[in-house]
Amino acid sequence: MKSERGITLVILVIYILMFSVVMGLLATLSNYIYSNLSYVNDNSIDVSEFNKFNMYFIEDTKTNNQAEIKEITNSEGKSILQITFGDGDIYSYSKEEKCIYKNKQKIAKNIQSFRAEQYKTENGNKKYITIDIKIGANEEANYTQSISYVLKYW
Repeated sequence: MKSERGITLVILVIYILMFSVVMGLLATLSNYIYSNLSYVNDNSIDVSEFNKFNMYFIEDTKTNNQAEIKEITNSEGKSILQITFGDGDIYSYSKEEKCIYKNKQKIAKNIQSFRAEQYKTENGNKKYITIDIKIGANEEANYTQSISYVLKYW
């Protein structure tokens, strides 16, 4: 009789087990990468939201020498932090909506917290507005910034 060489049942089972282990490892690695991918994308979006707000706010602080910061309640009972400049531009932050509006236009979203304070220098010729902002798509903030803007004083 001729000697027939082929794949035996034992080798076939070993191939299938090895293939299953390799596929399981690849699936686990792929799942890990795709589940953490959202954090990478959110961080860049959060920075761009701050940049949009910053662009508008710098323009208004450099052209106005008066600003008023107050917290109001709208007709729906929502608490709104409002910054009103001398030329009539109004920045509004709604904690429920997590958005910042300039007049009626939405300029930033996913704002977890927003705080504004105004103060003057000791001699009173410069006025500052300090903004503390936390931005994040999820409940936790991915981007935090505290910055002071100088109102026009010349």
